[in-house]
Amino acid sequence: MIRPLAVLILAHLVADFILQPASLIALKQKRNKPGSLWNSGVFWHSLVHLALSTALLVLGGLWGWRYLLAVVCVSAAHYLIDRTKFLWKIPGTWVFILDQMLHFVGIYLILLAFGLAAAPVPLVGLAVSFAQHSLPLSLSNKLMLGAMCVIGLVWVSGHLVKNILGSLRLRPFESLKKPTEEQASGGAQELPAAAEAKNAALPEASTGMYIGYLERLLIGVFMISGIYAGLGLLGTLKTLARFKQLENREITEYFILGTMLSMLLGILFGALLRFLVFF
Repeated sequence: MIRPLAVLILAHLVADFILQPASLIALKQKRNKPGSLWNSGVFWHSLVHLALSTALLVLGGLWGWRYLLAVVCVSAAHYLIDRTKFLWKIPGTWVFILDQMLHFVGIYLILLAFGLAAAPVPLVGLAVSFAQHSLPLSLSNKLMLGAMCVIGLVWVSGHLVKNILGSLRLRPFESLKKPTEEQASGGAQELPAAAEAKNAALPEASTGMYIGYLERLLIGVFMISGIYAGLGLLGTLKTLARFKQLENREITEYFILGTMLSMLLGILFGALLRFLVFF
């Protein structure tokens, strides 16, 4: 009764954080019409969720009319939750967390309605047994839980850091660098040069995102292997790479807060990965 829940949560995480490119998010925003339940961007995203969930269930040997109906209902609920979120247009960290919790609870309740998930009380008992290392786990279940932790470590943490910094009304790191660079070049710039700088910021922002992914992945490796001194080394290398830019106070505050949040989340998910590896 745990396996279908784990499979659908894994499918949700992959569909939401890995298989949802910026172009699809832009399509959601473009097709967002107030008062209308239809949004083609959200529909295509839900379709990806449906296809991935079905594929993972089939690969896991979980197939039948109940599973098929449950997956369709989960995808429909996914559409409604995402559509409602876009209608409200409420940004913030708590909205991001609430959105994910609604998806998880929705998956569980739908599986419970079809008799494919354990009741709440036995589920709590299973969670306690898991924490006490007394719950036997098959290799496939450990791989699924490990994949969830890796997605949380690399992708979910990145979204959380971005949302937290955004809720604090801090400007993006790339925009903070522009005043310093303009002062160094004499202030005034030609319009073509400004356009070129704007275009150049896009790949730089993507580079920063991938650096964050790699940073948290390395934190996970250090946590699993028990090389905790590597965490300090990683922070030192990151500071040295941004040394000249840290002369600006705003950049320094943004950098320190973003780095500490990223490392904190990386350590938390890394500790979960270590727990699973040595379970």
